[in-house]
Amino acid sequence: MVEDSAPTPPQAAAAQQPSGQQQFVIDGIEFIGNRRVRSDTLQARIFSRKGDPYSEETLRRDFQALWNTQFFEDVRLRVEDSAKNPNGKIIIFEVKERPQIRRIRYDGMHSISESDILDRFKERKVGLSVESQFDPTKIKKAEVVLKELLGEHGRQFAKVTPQYERIASSNAVILVFKIEEGPKVKVGKIKFKGNHAFSDRKLIRAMRHDRPYAIPLYFMNIPVLTKTYDREKLSEDLEVGIRGLYRDNGYFKVSVGEPILENVDTTHARLGVPLITGRGHGKAVNITIPIEEGERFRMGTLKIVSSDPDKALSLKVDALKTAFPLKQGDIFSTEKVRKALETYGKIYGEYGFIDFTPEPDTEVDDANKVINLTLRFDEQKQYYVHRIDFSGNTTTRDKVIRRELMIDEGQLFNKRLWELSILRLNQLDYFDKIEADKAAEIKRNSKAGTVDITLKLKEKGKQSIGLQGGVSGLAGSFIGLTYQTNNFLGLGETLTFSAQFGSLTRTFMFGFTEPYLFDRPISTGFTVFSSRYNFDQARQESILFQQQVSINPQYVQNYVQNSTGFTVFAQYPLRKLSFARFGLNYGLTRTNIKSFNTASTLLFESLQFRSLTGPSALNGIVSSTITPSISYNTIDNPINSTRGKSFYYSAGVSGLGGNVKTITNVVDMKYFHPINKHRNVIGLHFSAAHTMGYAGQEVPPFSRFYMGGESDIRGYDIRAISPVTFIPEQTSTTLQYHSSSCVGGICFFNVPTLIYVATLPGGDLQGFTNVEYRIPIVGNIVQASLFLDTGTDGILRRSALQLNADGFQSLIDPTKAIGGQALPNAALAPPLGSGLTRQLAIAPGTNFRWRGSTGIEFVVQLPIIQAPFRIYYAYNVHRLYQEVLARPPYIDYTEICEPAGTANALVTCPNPGQVGTLPAQFKGVVWDAWKQYLSQHVLNNPGALNYFEPKTTFRFTVSRTF
Repeated sequence: MVEDSAPTPPQAAAAQQPSGQQQFVIDGIEFIGNRRVRSDTLQARIFSRKGDPYSEETLRRDFQALWNTQFFEDVRLRVEDSAKNPNGKIIIFEVKERPQIRRIRYDGMHSISESDILDRFKERKVGLSVESQFDPTKIKKAEVVLKELLGEHGRQFAKVTPQYERIASSNAVILVFKIEEGPKVKVGKIKFKGNHAFSDRKLIRAMRHDRPYAIPLYFMNIPVLTKTYDREKLSEDLEVGIRGLYRDNGYFKVSVGEPILENVDTTHARLGVPLITGRGHGKAVNITIPIEEGERFRMGTLKIVSSDPDKALSLKVDALKTAFPLKQGDIFSTEKVRKALETYGKIYGEYGFIDFTPEPDTEVDDANKVINLTLRFDEQKQYYVHRIDFSGNTTTRDKVIRRELMIDEGQLFNKRLWELSILRLNQLDYFDKIEADKAAEIKRNSKAGTVDITLKLKEKGKQSIGLQGGVSGLAGSFIGLTYQTNNFLGLGETLTFSAQFGSLTRTFMFGFTEPYLFDRPISTGFTVFSSRYNFDQARQESILFQQQVSINPQYVQNYVQNSTGFTVFAQYPLRKLSFARFGLNYGLTRTNIKSFNTASTLLFESLQFRSLTGPSALNGIVSSTITPSISYNTIDNPINSTRGKSFYYSAGVSGLGGNVKTITNVVDMKYFHPINKHRNVIGLHFSAAHTMGYAGQEVPPFSRFYMGGESDIRGYDIRAISPVTFIPEQTSTTLQYHSSSCVGGICFFNVPTLIYVATLPGGDLQGFTNVEYRIPIVGNIVQASLFLDTGTDGILRRSALQLNADGFQSLIDPTKAIGGQALPNAALAPPLGSGLTRQLAIAPGTNFRWRGSTGIEFVVQLPIIQAPFRIYYAYNVHRLYQEVLARPPYIDYTEICEPAGTANALVTCPNPGQVGTLPAQFKGVVWDAWKQYLSQHVLNNPGALNYFEPKTTFRFTVSRTF
C-alpha cells in the first residue's frame, strides 16, 4: 500500500527572546539526509541566508518551501546554538528523500499495451515514469487514468491497486499496478422513448461509436458484431449523433435525457463458432435513451452585422447572404449553419482576413416556430505577405518552389491561393506530403498588418526505383524496372529510364522532362522507345478459355510486332498558375510485323487498313501522329490520391507523313473524395476512346482497342475483351481413293475450300468505369480497396472490317488466286454460295457486351521502392460464356452439286442436267464415301471457339488501376 508521510512541524530549539534584548543571527544553514538533491539546490529554494536575522516566521516559510518541492517524504527542522558566535544560530534541515522508481509493472494487464498506457500518461500529463520520484499524488492520478483507459476498452469493472516493493540497499522501489480487468462490457440493446420523427433504426445509425457493426439494407440492418461500451463515447453519441440529427432537421429544442443503463450478463459464441469453440460469458449494457423532440423550427430572418458597431463590414452584406445555404422558410439545420460559417471563413480568408471569427446568435420565435439568425463577424486585421522563406530544401532551389506559389510578397495573404499553392507543390512529388496548416509557420506583425511565412519541407530522394510486374495469362509473366531521377540538379528536371521484360513482351524507354523552359511555365520533353510484342493466339486463347483450342495452328494469329519511335511534347497553362494545361505531342513510330502463319498474313494483308497488299503490308508501317490535348488536374498525389479531380482529352491525328491515317479521341476523368472524417477515400475513374481511319484507310489491327487486365477491368485477362470476327481464307480439302494407277495404290484429290478463321480484331470504341473505396490499414503503406469495374469494347464502324479489293478478288477470281484455285461462286447466296462479301461478320454476343468485375484488393507500398505491390480477388459479372461458331466451310457448287431429286445431295445443281465435277468423275462407292465425309467433317463442321471467360480471378501485380 502507498503510505503518505505527513510533514512534521518545525521544532523550536531556542528559548524565546525577551523583548528589547539582542537579536540572534543565522550563523549557518545545514542540510542532512539529501543524496540526489544537492545542498546548493535546496539553499536556493529557501528564503533564509547566512547572516540574516533569526526569525521563526521565516523558518516556517523555509520549511514549507522545502516540503512543496515534492523531493522528500519527511522534513524536520531544528535550531542549535552556534559554538563560535554566542548570538548565532545554526539552522538544520533533516530530510528523507522520496524513493526513486526504478521500474513500473502492470500485472494482470491484457486488454491494452504498455505503449498505450505511456501515451495516455503523456497525454494527461501524469508525470509518472521510470527514474522519477515516488509521488503518491501522481500515483493516484495514474490509477484514475488507468481505470479510464480500461473503461474505453470495455473493462468497466476493472480494479486497479497500486503497490510498491522496496529494493534492498537503495532508496528505490518497484511500482506495481495490480489490475483485475474483469469481464469485457459490450453495448447491448439500444432503445428510445419519445421518438416520433425518426425511427429507432435511423437514430441507432447516428450513434457512430455505439451502433453495432452491421450490413445496411434499405429497410433494415443486419447486425454482425456489437461494439465495446464506453461511457464517454456514449455521451458523444448522444450529443453529436442523436441531438445533432434532430437539430440538423429543425428540432432545435430537442432534449436528449440522461440514458438509463442496465448491466446484464450475456452469453456469446467464442470467435463466432459455437459448435467448435463453445460459448463464453460476458457483460453488456442495455441503453434506454429518453427524448423530448419538441417543435420543428424553420429558418427566419438572417442578419449579418459587424461585431464592432463602430465599424462597417469590408464585404457587401447582400453578397455574403447569397453564400448562406438556408432560405427563409427552409427547415433549420445547425449543420448547414456550421458549414456556412466555414464558408465565410474561406471567403474572408481570400481577402487577407486570416483571423476572421464569426459568431452566430439565434433568436427563437416559439409562436411562429422560426429561428431568426444574426451572424456577427469579427473581421480583425487584414494581412499582406511581407516575406516567404523555405527551409529543408537542401537540393531544390528556391525558385523551383517559388514558381509553384500562387501568392507573392507584397500581395494580400489569400488563404485559398495558399492552399492551392501547397497542392501544386505536392503534385511535384519532390517532397514528403505537405500539410498547409502544419508545414507553414506564419508570423503576424499586427502593427504593420503583414505576415512572414516559413514553409518547412522535407525532400524525397532524388533517385527513385520503381518496380512493375505480375503474372497474367495473355500478357505472360513480366517484370519491369523504372529508374527515375527526380528534381535533377534541384531544377525540377526529370530523367527516366524503364525496361520491361516478359515471356511475351519487351519494352525499353528513355525520357527527359523540363518543367519550366526558359523560366516560363512551358513543360517540354521527349521519349525514345523500342518494344516487341509476341501475339500467339493459339496459346493465348488456350489460356483465356482454359482449354486447348481445336483449330488448325495455321488458321489462328501468330505474329511478332516490333516498334521503335520517339515522341516530343510541350504543355502550357491556359492562364497563369492554372491547373488547366494545353499540350501538343508529336510521335513517330515505325512498326514491322513478322508473321508465322497464313492467318496472320491474312489479317494484315487482307484487311483494308492500308492501300498496300502483299508483303509490303507487314513491314514499314510508319505512323506520324500529332496529338493536341487539354488537361485539368487538382489531384493531391499521383500514387496515393486522397482528394481532387482530373480531366484529360486528346485528339490524335495520324497521317502527317507516314502511311497510317487515323483519328483517335481519348477522354479520361478521375475524382477522389475523402469520407469518414478523411480516413477513407472514394475514387472514381472513367475512360473512353474512339479511333477511326480516313482517306480510304482503316485502323491497323495492332492499334485497335483490347480491354481486360489490371488497368481497366481487373477480373479479365489482358487483351481478352474484344469482338470476335471471322476472316475468310481459301484452302483445300484432300480426298483420297484407292487405285492401282497411283503410287502405293492410293490417289489424292484436292478440292478448293473456303474456311472462316475466328480472330480477335479489337474494337474501335471502348469505355470503362472504375469505382474504389480505399481503406488505409497502416497509413499509406498498406491499404485495402473494395472495387467495381465495368466496361465494354466493340466495333462501331463495321465498315472498318473489310477485305481489301485485292484480297477479296484472290478468293473468287482464278486469275488472281494463289495457284489458280479460287471459288468463283462464293459470293452467291447459300446454298449455291457462301454469301461471301468484303464485309467481315462479327460473332453474335461479342460486340459491345458489358463486362463487370468486383472484389477486394490489398496494396502494399514500400517507402524505399516506389512501387505498389498488390494482390486482388475479383468476381466477374456478366461474363461471356458461350460457344462461338464460325460460318460453315464452303466448296464451290460446280464441284459437288448433283441433279435435282438425288438422295442426300450436298447441293442441288441449279441447271437441269448439270452435274458437279466430283460426282461426274467419281461415281458409285467412292463418291458416296466422299459425300458422307464432306457432309460430316467439312461442310457441316464449322470452327467452334469455346469463349469461356473466368468466373473468378486471383492475381498479383505491381501497379494500380488508377
